[in-house]
Amino acid sequence: MTTLQIIVLGFLGAAIWFIAAMFIRLALPLGWLDGGLLTVLVFAGSLPTAAVSIELAHRLVKGGSGQRIKTAAIISLVGLLLDGIAITWTPALYSPDRAAISFGGAWLLWTVGLTLAWALVRDAAATRSRAA
Repeated sequence: MTTLQIIVLGFLGAAIWFIAAMFIRLALPLGWLDGGLLTVLVFAGSLPTAAVSIELAHRLVKGGSGQRIKTAAIISLVGLLLDGIAITWTPALYSPDRAAISFGGAWLLWTVGLTLAWALVRDAAATRSRAA
């Protein structure tokens, strides 16, 4: 990846992180992440959201075939770093209830894992189709 692609993905990672943080801020008081049925739906909805996000980001930067994992890794590392900073020093960004933040954190970890898994599967498929 070029330096410009990495910079663009870094900014996308920050934007996606902010959107996710605002989702958590909205979802926690509504009970969407408290472990009930709505949480199951939110977790299930994370796969298509992660997939679309990575596909759009990869197309935006004109990422090469088999390089979605790089796209996902750059976006994810920016988000994870920002989450670490925000949860430590500005937890009220997510919720005034520090205990509830763990539910949002669990969803974030799940979604980052799905994002990376999606990218790996898509890259493996691209590698198989090139080999065929």
